[in-house]
Amino acid sequence: MRALRLLRLLLWGLLVVLVGVGLALGYMAYAFTRSLPDLSAFERLRLTSTSTLYARDGSLLALLASVEEGRAIHRSLVRLSEVSPAAVAAIVASEDKRFFQHYGLDPVRLLGAFFAVLKGDLQGGSTITTQVIKNTLLKELAQERTLERKFKEWALALELERRYTKEEILEMYLNVVPWGGNAVGIQGAAEAYFGKAPAELSLAEGAYLAVLIPAPNARYFDLEGTRKRMRRLLDQMAEEGWISPALRDEAWRTPLVPRGWEARYDAEGNLVFARLVDPSARILPEVQVNQAPHVVYEVRSWLEARFGREKVYGEGGLKVYTTLDPAMQAAAEKAARGARLPEGADLAIVGLDPETGAVLALVGGIRKEKDEYNRAFRALRNPGSAVKPFVYATAFENGFTQASLVPDRPLEFPDPSRKGGVWRPKNFSGRFLNREITVRYALDLSLNLPAVYTANAIGVEKVAQKLSQAGFAVRYPTLAIAIGGASITPAELAGAYAAFINGGYKVKPYLVERVEDAEGRVLYQARPERVRIFDPLVAYQGWDLLKGYVYDLGGQGLAKGARIPGRVVGGKTGTTNEARDLWFAGVTRGLSAVVWVGRDDNQPLRMGGREPSSSVVNPPIWRAFVEEALRGRPGGDFPPPSGLVPVRVDLLSGALSPSGPLMYLPAGKEPQPPPSPSGTDTVTLALDRRTNCLAGPDTPSEEILWLEVPRGEEGKYRCP
Repeated sequence: MRALRLLRLLLWGLLVVLVGVGLALGYMAYAFTRSLPDLSAFERLRLTSTSTLYARDGSLLALLASVEEGRAIHRSLVRLSEVSPAAVAAIVASEDKRFFQHYGLDPVRLLGAFFAVLKGDLQGGSTITTQVIKNTLLKELAQERTLERKFKEWALALELERRYTKEEILEMYLNVVPWGGNAVGIQGAAEAYFGKAPAELSLAEGAYLAVLIPAPNARYFDLEGTRKRMRRLLDQMAEEGWISPALRDEAWRTPLVPRGWEARYDAEGNLVFARLVDPSARILPEVQVNQAPHVVYEVRSWLEARFGREKVYGEGGLKVYTTLDPAMQAAAEKAARGARLPEGADLAIVGLDPETGAVLALVGGIRKEKDEYNRAFRALRNPGSAVKPFVYATAFENGFTQASLVPDRPLEFPDPSRKGGVWRPKNFSGRFLNREITVRYALDLSLNLPAVYTANAIGVEKVAQKLSQAGFAVRYPTLAIAIGGASITPAELAGAYAAFINGGYKVKPYLVERVEDAEGRVLYQARPERVRIFDPLVAYQGWDLLKGYVYDLGGQGLAKGARIPGRVVGGKTGTTNEARDLWFAGVTRGLSAVVWVGRDDNQPLRMGGREPSSSVVNPPIWRAFVEEALRGRPGGDFPPPSGLVPVRVDLLSGALSPSGPLMYLPAGKEPQPPPSPSGTDTVTLALDRRTNCLAGPDTPSEEILWLEVPRGEEGKYRCP
């Protein structure tokens, strides 16, 4: 009887304890869950995500890491369908094998968690659903091992299961779980540990990533211990029917070597040698560049300026489609690597679409590792003689033609800023012809004095205004701007030279075509910026002038190194004082391209102990780039606009000459032959003897017939 009474007391005592514990736990559950985060916030939750840059063909250009709590992390949001099923199976089997059977809380794990609580251990009871909550809405409590966090996780997990499908929750989990280093989510983990996409992960690699999850940093450094955990996981998966024994054995025999490790295995899959050689190998760089680093850095700066750092790094997930053409970029980089440069010099190469300004290829420098200074966009330098085509084109607007005569004689102008108060410009050679020559010949020889005379004749203010419209930085409207006394970047010069082949429009260089957010909404769409600086007749005469610079003087031409068989090109070199800057700006069908060579410290260039010339250094680099970039694309000349006529003119005198180069001049401004002895007013025409019509740019010189006809009858020979 006494024993029975004692048993009853013990049972009542136990019941009271259990009720007390239950009430206590219930009260704690109530207290801790009164102020739960609103789960509707999960709908608006913006996970930071790596932004991706693409080339114009959709190929990967670079990844820009997002930033959380002041550190760069790599997390690219992926769909469940974009992850290897084998890897998904390994992760679920390892982390929550009853995930598809429970409702957010696993009763078996939950019971284990309660016993752990009674022992003072607050671990256990975790499911994939609760881990999603822990790594998102309860992120601030993630490192705290408290009952408060557990109760909140459990309550929110139940609601999460009510609102979302299992597949959606699993997809969330794969995107939020931290995998050590700076990798968050399966995309970052696959890249960090194996250098591949999640869809490419094998069962062995998935098992490795799965067993890392509880302690990724510690387990990465213990490959032998991690392999033992993999073995247990693979055995468990085979025993429970997740995989076949054959698949288990195949996965175990896979010679797994995570980034940073050296390892060897025997035929049975046993680890026989392992050494960690580079612990930092799994740390993904803040900017992960596949190609064109200077394009990537320039686009990153543009994104920060356009959208702000919070949008780019705090929210992330931007898809950025650039203008870069991978084949053209490869051609530019190859030309840069093969360039023969002066001592200590760097270079910039930029090629853009002359119709839109879209940058198709860009090299911003080659001398320094991890160099972010983009000389193509940032190096504001004097263009030297590369400015002269704009001076002469401005003169064409004011009545000059390519056959107009300009002096090549010494001259001087008052200039209080110079010694003696006088400016005496000189030609590069220090010599002069001491006579009048054609504008075309003055450019062919790149003479300074005729350019200064021309600017003075039409008014330096007009020249300064035109250069400003074209993108040159003109500080003072002095005559020095006619021979390079202004500044411009290589990219802007390419945009200005485009005007000579696109009908007269200066185009603004741009690198970004479109930006989308993670949901595919278009945040930015490029609209090409075109500013008319010349009318079509003037622009074409400028193009004709540039062709003359390349072809007129044959083997003596300063730009002979830019000639490309089967392609018509035009361009102009530029060399500044003491050869501090060397330029070649050229245009052809489909491309406007510039090569600049110089030192970052702006010191004079030397090559073999001598001052180099741009005509020797730059055209071969330009040709190597353009020839490869446009291989297989049309390369013919452009048809002249109505109002221009082809005439063969002597380069020196400007008179009609059957042996002179063919120039396009405005109708009615052709050079006139001397009056005939009879006093008749006549004009000499260049005819194609095969058609008896006016000769065109493609008419071979041997087929040209010179014919003197009465003025006013020229129209008879202008055939349709």
